[in-house]
Amino acid sequence: MIGGLSGDPIQGAAIPALDGLREAFARGAVARPSASMAITVYHRGEPVADLWSGPAYVRDSLQLVFSVTKAMTAVATMALVGEGLLDLDAPVADVWPDFGRAGKDAITTRWILAHRAGLPTVDARLTMDDLVARDPVIRALEAQAPLWAPGTAHGYHLWTLGYLADEVVRRTTGVSVGAVFREKVAGPLGLDAWIGLPASEHQRVAPVRLDDASATGLPSEAVLTARADPGSIHSRTTGNPPIDPIAWNSSDVLGAAIPAGNGVADARSLARMLAACIGEVDGVRLFDEAMLEALTASQSEGFDLVGLEENRFGLGVFLPFPRLPFGGPGSFGHDGLGGCVALADADHELAFAYTTDLVPVVPGADPIAWHLLDAARDGIQHA
Repeated sequence: MIGGLSGDPIQGAAIPALDGLREAFARGAVARPSASMAITVYHRGEPVADLWSGPAYVRDSLQLVFSVTKAMTAVATMALVGEGLLDLDAPVADVWPDFGRAGKDAITTRWILAHRAGLPTVDARLTMDDLVARDPVIRALEAQAPLWAPGTAHGYHLWTLGYLADEVVRRTTGVSVGAVFREKVAGPLGLDAWIGLPASEHQRVAPVRLDDASATGLPSEAVLTARADPGSIHSRTTGNPPIDPIAWNSSDVLGAAIPAGNGVADARSLARMLAACIGEVDGVRLFDEAMLEALTASQSEGFDLVGLEENRFGLGVFLPFPRLPFGGPGSFGHDGLGGCVALADADHELAFAYTTDLVPVVPGADPIAWHLLDAARDGIQHA
């Protein structure tokens, strides 16, 4: 155990060069004593910090990471691309004929991962039970006409990205993207991470809880205007079904296949996964330089028709932009509704992951994470 500030013990370890990170983590723990938090940092393929605190976390605690799952799905999907099993630029309808209806015959897997397919939501009204059952979402996507001309613009495919990528993977390999993730990513790296959590692991999950002020938020004027219009693409996407983070604590949701949002992992595993994307970790490297470039090459830039912000995407991952700065040009990652964030910074040979059980006031990456990232990068650069 590494002692934190008075009254709040910090568990785990960090190299001496990251004493500043340890102190920043302790300050965050003291500032939010009811929250459980964990951070793991890898540098040049080696773990250099692994810290956790709070009432709900022990060393092997797991956390629902919401949209950080998209990075897990992207890594699994790109592993198939790297093996020549999946063609990013072939029409999805080649392997999924019913998808080609209603003007979707030219949509590719690349457009899906880049949020360019024009399918951020469906006209059919969905419930949480539909997301868990999966088949109602797939049938609705088959019938759905794109909301914009595919390939011409981008908008955050909140839930649909996962179902679309998963169905392409199932049609191509015969197994789910969660199974591919376990075989090609989690297994070789020894990760505690799943898309569709086995029942035997449910007791290890720290339930998501709402911050007392979580309903306030600081939405932009554009988001407020869109929320007031039930016909806007933003409202149709974020409200179908309505987002209730607490509902995602149920065993049905944790065990389902929702590959854009119900991944369960610890910070240790997320950082290790991303470290193996940019370099070798204990003899395992997930992507060579060509595949890493393919994952992180900019696919979508500019105004997001759903998120109503200027942002950037690679293939299933965010690239740096003002709300998610990550690092330099070589960085990428994803955040999640509950405050978790995971990223890799190839320029600094660093991978970073942060988890928490307390949904922050502003949905997305917990602001504490950025202070910790700055402290980690500063310590490594001055080591």
